[in-house]
Formats: sequence, structure tokens, C-alpha cells
Amino acid sequence: METILTLLLVAHVAGGMTGLISGAFNIANRKGGKYHRLIGKIYVGGMFTATISGVLLAYLKENSFLFLIGVFSFYLAFTGFRTLSHKKVNEEGVFKPIDYVVAIITAIFAVIMIVQGFGFTNHGGLSLNPVLLIFGCVSLVYGGGDLLIFKGIRKIKNPKHHWFFNHIIRMMASYISAVTAFLVVNIAFLPNLLIWIGPSVIGSIIISFFVRRYRVKFGLLA
Repeated sequence: METILTLLLVAHVAGGMTGLISGAFNIANRKGGKYHRLIGKIYVGGMFTATISGVLLAYLKENSFLFLIGVFSFYLAFTGFRTLSHKKVNEEGVFKPIDYVVAIITAIFAVIMIVQGFGFTNHGGLSLNPVLLIFGCVSLVYGGGDLLIFKGIRKIKNPKHHWFFNHIIRMMASYISAVTAFLVVNIAFLPNLLIWIGPSVIGSIIISFFVRRYRVKFGLLA
């Protein structure tokens, strides 16, 4: 068992570091450049490796944090990459079975996270787990929202550029969650609030910068 745990840990660290390094490179690199898509594939591959190994580690070591971070980060990375194939969202068949399967799995795990987020103390009182509740709710919004789009129930605003902004937002949100996981696990000298909130605040500013930049470029701002 110790050998299996060691191998999983090595795979998790290797996948995570691959994702962190390649993700940082693509954020700084020219968007749509020669190596942008290649590095993006490496990033998704690293996140996939970190997720699978992380989920197995979470099960064996009963660590729900690794599990929920893994599912959430991978779904954002996966859908952020898959959206490149959804440029013609109004065409029938643009969404493939893999899109449905991954969204359904994510939505199911999101509900499980939310349910587990409502716990009870030994005295019968309600004990909330904010981490599970937050990640569960956000995962449900993404997974469930995507399913509504796939079925045509939810209409997409600005379908011409939807894939582009969806790609930027989700890939960077995935990177934010990966950085957060890295800091939570490895950094002990910083305040917990800073570790949990810092990457999201900085990442949100960067996302807003890129979104506004390209909205101006595409003439979408009044």
C-alpha cells in the first residue's frame, strides 16, 4: 500500500507541477501563438494526471480536499480546452458525448460535495463545511449550466465570441484553483485567509484584464 501511495503522490506532484509551469507559460505567452495550443494540451494533460492521482489519493487517505480540488480544477481545464471545438455552438452535434459525460459526472460530485458540506456535531447541531459548500456550488453552476447549454435550454449570449471568452475564463480559473491547492498544501507560514483568497483575487484581476482587452479588440464594449 505504501508503494501505491508513493507512486500516486509522485504522479500527483508531477502532474501538478506540469500544470503550474505550463499554465504560467501560457498566461504570459502570446494568445493564439504557435505554441499556445501545444502548451495548453500539456497543461490539460498535467491537470488530468494530477486529478486522477489526487482522487485516488483522496480515497485512500480520506482527504476530501484533494478530491474536490481535483474534480473542480480538471473540469475547468477540460471544458476550457473543449470550448475550442464549440465555436459554432448553434450547430447541431457540436457538443459531443464526452462533453455530456464529464458535465454529468461533475454535477453529481458537486451535489455530493454540497450534501457533505452540511454536517452535524455530536450534539446534533448543524456544522457547515464552507470549502465543500463553495466548491460544490461553483461546480454545480458550471457542470449544470453546461448541461443546460448542451440541451439548448440555456441560450448563449454573443455566440460568435462565447468560445473565446469561455476558454480564457475557464483555463485561468482552473489555474487559480491549482495554485490555491499548491499553496494550501505547501505553504504554512502565510495566513490561511491569504492563501485561500489571494490567488482568486489576483487571478480575477488578470481575467478581467484579458476579458476587457479582447472585448475592446472585438468591438464589444459600448
